[in-house]
Amino acid sequence: MIVDAAAFANRKRAFVERLEREAAQRRVDQDIYPLLKRLNELPWLYTTSSCSGRILLASVKTPSYSKGRGFMPIAKWHRAVSVDEVRAAVEPHDDVWMLVRGGILHVAVDSARRAYELVSIGHRTGHKHSGIIAINRAGIIIEILGEERLDIPLKSGGRLVADLEEAVAMANRVLLLAKARLAFFAGVIEARYLGGSSVDEEAVKSALRSLSSCLWRSV
Repeated sequence: MIVDAAAFANRKRAFVERLEREAAQRRVDQDIYPLLKRLNELPWLYTTSSCSGRILLASVKTPSYSKGRGFMPIAKWHRAVSVDEVRAAVEPHDDVWMLVRGGILHVAVDSARRAYELVSIGHRTGHKHSGIIAINRAGIIIEILGEERLDIPLKSGGRLVADLEEAVAMANRVLLLAKARLAFFAGVIEARYLGGSSVDEEAVKSALRSLSSCLWRSV
């Protein structure tokens, strides 16, 4: 399917306007907003949805990949979290899981060439699950998605089943690594398309491996 230029332009205008509206309402993750604005400066791309990475607490007995029956979010953070914050959030609930997810970015581009370029950048920056997820007249939709994911049961039947301090430490480690990978992606995009400084990708990959090793050394 060939992307229609008029349909692409109309959809881009609508999504950019929505992004600015939601940013004004503080409904956009603040640490990903600068990247979204820069991406939307490219005439051949627009962003549709995003998350910079999050730690989520949910009231549910057994979450599935699609969240599971009776899934009820009870707290969410897009930053590192403290043990006291988690303890206060789980206290009123009987069954609680902590779910950590890395950044996710959905963008539309106007050609197959651009789509494959972005998917390649996603893979090179550690977002191994990136790919094309849809094609329509208004654009080729790409998902930039990393590997970072963590599911920890915290409470079952009203009883704590995990050490909160260790669970929070693990969650914060995973989130930090995911955000570092997203920053790597942003840097490569800036360098290739937006006039930013060049990125030594091998050096960054080495630094990320060192970061991962340091984060998990005490586990």
